[in-house]
Amino acid sequence: MLQVNALSCHRQGEWLFKELAFSVSGGELLEIRGDNGAGKTTLFKILAGLFDDYEGEVTWEIQDPPLYVGHRFGLNAQLSPVENLSFLVSLNQNAPARKDLEVALGRFNLADVLDQPCRSLSEGQRKRVALARLELTDSQIWLLDEAFSALDTKGRQVLTELCQRQVAQGGVVIFSSHQPVSDFDSARVLALGKSV
Repeated sequence: MLQVNALSCHRQGEWLFKELAFSVSGGELLEIRGDNGAGKTTLFKILAGLFDDYEGEVTWEIQDPPLYVGHRFGLNAQLSPVENLSFLVSLNQNAPARKDLEVALGRFNLADVLDQPCRSLSEGQRKRVALARLELTDSQIWLLDEAFSALDTKGRQVLTELCQRQVAQGGVVIFSSHQPVSDFDSARVLALGKSV
């Protein structure tokens, strides 16, 4: 599904990474590891097609674009979880029905805040709003940058289950995390930086 050849990125006078080469097939988990500043977020943005200042080749063998969930959530603070989720899902496919939005948000324990503005939610709640789109997407590829940050135990469990389901159905999950993810022992690891 993904082939990366000789991928290099130079920023602020130094190489974030140089000559990266890897591939990912359907049914795989790939964990991107590295210290802060090692280039993880830049790599995710390159893979998502959001950053083009690099050398090398990134080839996707898929019909629809990958789904990228960044560590900044991508929410409008004035909109409710239902409104934000509807908008986010509609970027890649038809907007879901209200009932489907409620079910997805409920899975992430957000049923009590469906119509509150996201500015009034905690960081963990906002993260769960952003991740709830995983319940509704048709995308074969998930790019999850710092996916497990700001999540409580229940949120981590739900996200882990969704990722396992995605892979079991032949999809791909590429993720990074500052915390060990014990349920993903089968994940391949791509290490960025010198200290990893």
